[in-house]
Amino acid sequence: MQKKNIARLAYGVIGGVLLYLIWSSFFRTDTELETGKTTASAGPPPSTVKVEVVQLRDFDVLVFATGSLVANQEVSLTTETAGKIIQLNLQEGERVNKGQLLLKLNDADLQAQLSKLKTRFKEIQNRDTRQKALLEKGAISQQEYELFEAEKQGVEADMDLLKAQIEKTEIRAPFSGRVGLRYVSLGAFVSQNANIAQLVNADPMLVDFAVPERYASLIKQGNSIRLTVENQPDTFTAKVVAISPQIDATSRTLTIRARLDNSQATLVPGAFARVELRLRQMEDAILIPTRAIVPELKAKKVFLIKNGVVTPTYIETRERTDDRIRVSSGLAEGDTLITAGILKVRPGQQVNVLEFE
Repeated sequence: MQKKNIARLAYGVIGGVLLYLIWSSFFRTDTELETGKTTASAGPPPSTVKVEVVQLRDFDVLVFATGSLVANQEVSLTTETAGKIIQLNLQEGERVNKGQLLLKLNDADLQAQLSKLKTRFKEIQNRDTRQKALLEKGAISQQEYELFEAEKQGVEADMDLLKAQIEKTEIRAPFSGRVGLRYVSLGAFVSQNANIAQLVNADPMLVDFAVPERYASLIKQGNSIRLTVENQPDTFTAKVVAISPQIDATSRTLTIRARLDNSQATLVPGAFARVELRLRQMEDAILIPTRAIVPELKAKKVFLIKNGVVTPTYIETRERTDDRIRVSSGLAEGDTLITAGILKVRPGQQVNVLEFE
């Protein structure tokens, strides 16, 4: 009997526990419900960011471009007539002076014709004195004397023609410079317009480069530029000597030419050059880190902290340096700009400032 009472008591305790668990799962107190709402409504913790206070700075407006080195003077030496080379006075890499004879073709036949005409012209000159004396005495008519003068002028013209043809058998240096590769040899027969060699004058050196059209009004003759060249450790200085009179309609760029010293012959025409052109200096420029900008399809924006919350602001930019860019509108001095942690922030969100840069 006693064992039955103990069993009944145990069953009653277990049933009571089960009823309490079921009741507690379906019926919560008002305090529990309110606590649950508070926990659910709590958002993520504020993001941690780095910021920078916008300041006005001195800024040199620089334009960076790429260009090519160009020889001051360059020409392909070619023959004006056909013939056999009887004299060749040029070596590859040799420096020559203006007017120096570089090549001579065989002109024996032309020289013979010229000698014949010179003899005839000398005879005519000897007759000229007698003809004038006869004209003064009335021994010959004016018409006869004019025919004699026409003959004299005809011989002079023939001599000039032969001299011009003989001149075409010679190639002389049109300017002082250095000979490039040679393509002919002594004794070879060359045709008209045959390529003999290249003559280059690379001192001074020229550099051609192009800048965007928005800088066209700022570039003047005499502006200084700095440039570097591949495989050259030095930085070179040049001056703008020519500006294209029109903007290229395809690339929307303006072509510039500058001149620099190359007396040491360290620069070679055709080399690639990186150009830096200083246009003007600003004293109140706003420069911000490029990493602070969020690009959009047709605009650029940054995030500021105003009244303790994140505020997006659209900006317009202009020139840039290696790590900063000039802002022309959208920011003011004293604005607090978020520079790091941008991807984690949202408009209207409160943030924790980790560091002022």
